[in-house]
Amino acid sequence: MTRAGRLARTPRCQRGVGSWILGVVAAIFWASSARAQTPSLPPLPTALSVAAANDATGPDDLQAQLKKLAEMNKAILEKYEDLSKKYDNLNKKFEENQAKEKGDKAKADDDEAHDSGDGDETGGTSGGGGSQTIGGGARPRNREAQDVGNRRLGKIPLKANYNYGSNGFQFESENEELQLRIRAELQADAMIYQQSNQNPVNSGLYIPRTRFYFQGYFTKPVEYQLSFQRSLNTLAPLNVYLNFHFDDRFQLRVGRYKVPYLYEWYHINNWRLIAPERSLFGLNFQPSRQVGLMGWGQLFDKRLEYAAGVFNGPRNSFQDFNGAKNFDGFLNFKPFEQTDSFLQNLNVGGSVDYGYQNNPLVPAVLRTSVNASSDTITSTNPLNTAIIPFLAFNNGVREQGLRALWDLHLAYYYKGLSVMGSWSSGFESYSKTSAGSRPVHLPVGGYYAQVAYILTGETINDRVLLDPIRRFDLRHGKFGLGAFEVHSRFSQLSVGEEVFTQGLADRNLWTNQARMVDVGLNWYVNKWIRINFDWEHAMFAQPVYYRPGPGLQKTSDLFWMRFQLFF
Repeated sequence: MTRAGRLARTPRCQRGVGSWILGVVAAIFWASSARAQTPSLPPLPTALSVAAANDATGPDDLQAQLKKLAEMNKAILEKYEDLSKKYDNLNKKFEENQAKEKGDKAKADDDEAHDSGDGDETGGTSGGGGSQTIGGGARPRNREAQDVGNRRLGKIPLKANYNYGSNGFQFESENEELQLRIRAELQADAMIYQQSNQNPVNSGLYIPRTRFYFQGYFTKPVEYQLSFQRSLNTLAPLNVYLNFHFDDRFQLRVGRYKVPYLYEWYHINNWRLIAPERSLFGLNFQPSRQVGLMGWGQLFDKRLEYAAGVFNGPRNSFQDFNGAKNFDGFLNFKPFEQTDSFLQNLNVGGSVDYGYQNNPLVPAVLRTSVNASSDTITSTNPLNTAIIPFLAFNNGVREQGLRALWDLHLAYYYKGLSVMGSWSSGFESYSKTSAGSRPVHLPVGGYYAQVAYILTGETINDRVLLDPIRRFDLRHGKFGLGAFEVHSRFSQLSVGEEVFTQGLADRNLWTNQARMVDVGLNWYVNKWIRINFDWEHAMFAQPVYYRPGPGLQKTSDLFWMRFQLFF
């Protein structure tokens, strides 16, 4: 039988059902195709299957089923249309929000670039209103000044922590390429002199150092530090430098920082010292902080530490007074660093400070227990009420001519033992400002020997802030007393007789030789807090100014307690 014949014998109602079902399927397919650009929605359910329609037992039942099928499919299509419209509206709002956020970010980036300008509208990076002037033209404020090379990273998330090993609260990016570390130091002194009725020096409470450090890196190889100090007499920047650190064997530092001369000055920070302050020679003739360029690093598997640089010359100054520059160099050799012998932490080495000077005096007064400064004996700064002077230069004296100083040092650490010493010598040049005065080469020299021992079991391989085995704590279950270290030091400083014979200072008021003994106990409450107890006995080759009269003294005894916080 032909296909036409079979179709002719098919009941008319069945032919209508098949055509209707095919039409519904085609409609559903067209509705789905029309939304090909819309993310997928839940699939359209089928109300009644074709098989169910074929199971109808008669024309009336089949017509009822078809009617019900049409009504259900119509309802489903209406629901589908409604859901599609809601989805389209939500998608449109989402895209609008995305565009708004991008616009806000572009505006914020442009505002940041605008705010960082130098204020010169003709310079091309700043301006007011809705545009910025560039050579007589204008550009929209939301356009970034740099097109090629700008990574446009936007706001970079930071993670915060406390670096227990190297101290400081720090913030850094997830990839650790950006870092800011914040540290601080506070020292408070109680200074009690045995001699009564001293003037101007007297017993009292003082704050010798308050420091704030901001340091880190902008990409790991490029390190920086910005730090500030309020000392007994000044508030000023302390260290301001960049350090390029691509390899431990050679680093390059530029800015203002500690000059590499003297082991106890360059290698040991003040918060890691054994006694409250450095030795007599170190206090008065170390080169302090200067502006310069320095190469430094460690060689031969860290056996050799070196530093060499060119610096302005004036001690603790932000400016230079002549075209000549100073050379300073430092070497520290640890021959047994890579062994397990008891000599592993033996340090030997030396340093030099050389250059021509033509600048105001620093130190203007030689003192027993404070870093060199430009304060004169008549200054009203707290320095003159806190520390004993033993040599003050006359008015009109200037540092002028060659400075040539050298130093040899030794340091040894074994378990809880610390031993240090150095021998320093050379000459400074001074002149009087009176007409025809020629520079005077003034020999200077000194030495010190120091020993310390930790009583509570902690061990060190270099000077460090001790982390006590048991921190000081009186709470139940956490009881501890901290760590204790006893120490002693002898130091000596001498200046040539030329200081008197050439009219640089008054022999009737001052001496050119001083010796000093320190004996004390250091209490490490925890890693961050230390308390020094120190008895300092100073001896002068001839009596020095003590009080108006003039009163003179040949010795001085100081009972010194220092409270120190460093984190």
